Amino acid sequence: MTDTPPATPSAPRKTDHLQGVTLENLLNQLVDQYGWATLSDLVRINCFRSTPSIRSSLTFLRRTPWARAQVEAVFIGFKDGLEVEAIRGRLKTMAAGDGLSKAAQKQKSAAAKPRKPGAPDPWKKARGE
Repeated sequence: MTDTPPATPSAPRKTDHLQGVTLENLLNQLVDQYGWATLSDLVRINCFRSTPSIRSSLTFLRRTPWARAQVEAVFIGFKDGLEVEAIRGRLKTMAAGDGLSKAAQKQKSAAAKPRKPGAPDPWKKARGE
C-alpha cells in the first residue's frame, strides 16, 4: 500500500464565458443587463435600434459573423465585470482588426478585394468623379 501525493492543481485556465451558452441566452442576459439602447450604442446594428426584438436579432447575428463577434465581445466584457466604457474600448480594438473571429476576418477580406481591371466602379458617380 503506497500513499500517493495529492494531485497538484493545474495552472488556472482562462474561463470561457461562451462555453455552453446559446446565442439566445447570451442576448437575453445582455438585454436584461444593459437594455436595447445601450446595446445599440455598443454594437451599431439596426436590429438593436429599430423595433428591437430577440428574434430579429438572433436571425441577423446568426448570418453576420462580424456582428456576432462584437456581441460576444460585449458578453465576455459583461461576464468579466467590465464597465460599459471598457467594453466600448474593447470593441474599438476589434474594429481596428485585432481580435476579429476567423469568419469575420474572412468576410472583411472578401469585401476588400479589388475589382477586376476594366470593371465599372459602382460608386464613381456617388463620389462625384
